[in-house]
Amino acid sequence: MGAALGNHPAAAPRPGRERLIVAMTGVDGARYGIGLLEALRQTSVEAHLVMCPCARQAIRAQTGRDPDLVRRLASRSYHPHNQAAKISSGSFLTRGMVIAPCSVRSMSAIVNGYATTLVARAADVTLKERRPLVLLVNESPLSPIQVENLRRAAAVPGVVVSWPGQQAADEVVDGLLAQFAIPRGGTAEPLPS
Repeated sequence: MGAALGNHPAAAPRPGRERLIVAMTGVDGARYGIGLLEALRQTSVEAHLVMCPCARQAIRAQTGRDPDLVRRLASRSYHPHNQAAKISSGSFLTRGMVIAPCSVRSMSAIVNGYATTLVARAADVTLKERRPLVLLVNESPLSPIQVENLRRAAAVPGVVVSWPGQQAADEVVDGLLAQFAIPRGGTAEPLPS
């Protein structure tokens, strides 16, 4: 039993074990993922991070920050090809998953059920377990196939497709925290069961 979030009931994590999966892929918008990790450090919610190799390059190029220091912002991090990681199991209870930023490649893999990376596998499990999944897509222009994949992703119950454009990172992070009922700098209330 879980709380209804959109059309999907969300399984409530056990009290004291609030978790959010955060993935970062290699596309413009690394500041959003970093901002989310920094904000989650100030809350009671554990951040479980998957950082793709291209995200490491994007972090350096876009922010000048060391990807290993960014990785340390998370409560736990996982190798992007470790299909046996805890976050690839439905029994690992979370509030859901955010991919910030989300490349159209990752979005396409998720939409088509092609779970060959941990990002796509964790997203697949998130959807299977009817937990919310937020895709922060920040690429343009898009091909007709990519536009169709965006439409398909947005049509899946429980999936939120967000397009931040040039919004300030704080504004985007506040929206992501609100999506999962996580107050900035506070203790997250358990989702109702």
